[in-house]
Amino acid sequence: MNPTWPLLSPADFVAQSPSWKRDWHQNYLVMFSSVWNAFSVNPELWAIPPDDHMAHRGDGVFESFKCVEGRVYCLNEHLERLRSSAAFLEIALPERFRDTLAILKEAYKLGGLEDFVTRICVSRGPGSFTVNPYDSKGSEFYLITIKLKRPSPEVYARGVSVISAPFPAKTEFTGVKSCDYLHNVLVKKAAVDGHADYAVSFDAEGFLTEGPTENVLILTKDRELIAPPWSRVLKGVTLTRVLAKGEELARRGLIKAVRNADLTREYLFESMEEAYLTTTSFDVLPVTSWDGRPVGAGVPGPVGQELGRLIDAEIRSDNPFTTSLKD
Repeated sequence: MNPTWPLLSPADFVAQSPSWKRDWHQNYLVMFSSVWNAFSVNPELWAIPPDDHMAHRGDGVFESFKCVEGRVYCLNEHLERLRSSAAFLEIALPERFRDTLAILKEAYKLGGLEDFVTRICVSRGPGSFTVNPYDSKGSEFYLITIKLKRPSPEVYARGVSVISAPFPAKTEFTGVKSCDYLHNVLVKKAAVDGHADYAVSFDAEGFLTEGPTENVLILTKDRELIAPPWSRVLKGVTLTRVLAKGEELARRGLIKAVRNADLTREYLFESMEEAYLTTTSFDVLPVTSWDGRPVGAGVPGPVGQELGRLIDAEIRSDNPFTTSLKD
């Protein structure tokens, strides 16, 4: 009796792999895996062992950062946060982690693009399908580069809509950038289902936290730039730089102050003059509608535009926050 599906040999696997290509693979550039200890530029062959605890339990940590014009933005800050996340979960950094910059430079050459996003994952590693972390035989390192896609200029010009997520924010491991993103997925689903561009969460105490992949901050009518306290959100690398630029604006007298503080929904709607989302891929994105209400005048404001300009200038210049891949 012939089986319904074939049993692939290694030779069959390679021979059939071209038929596994998908349209979205055109955005994928390079993958390095410590399992192979090698690179691949064929996305249809990219794989993580299914018994890697990151794959079947979300037991791993990751970071995403971008390269613009051959410069990586805030590389050291992202790697330090990855170290911190791994240490919190007691995941030992694999040997290849120390070679991150060399691997990244090689991926840059292989990818052939100046602008891309890099995702680094450090997993608990393969070894059984249980929840026991001690069944893992050692952590693994995966690095993937993907084409950088920004919102169009029209999106920055009109701003985006935000809704409040219909369920409380996750509060466990707030400062850890783990690969367990089910809650984040459901928040994004709520945005799509609610016909909004983004959704943001409030915790069980009613305080603003963050979006599924974005930090949030506001400018009040009193000209204060406020972000939620770090105890309630992941300390965003981009947000940290935006707040530093806010300090520049305060010194120039364009705003009054910069601070972290608890923000309730009621306070937001009473006090917001401007609001923004920040993340690696789009820097500073103005929010012009929240739960169907206009934010301020309902158009992007000058403070957010200036913050975005300052961050973009920093990304495109040689300074302590950029790392060139060209040497």
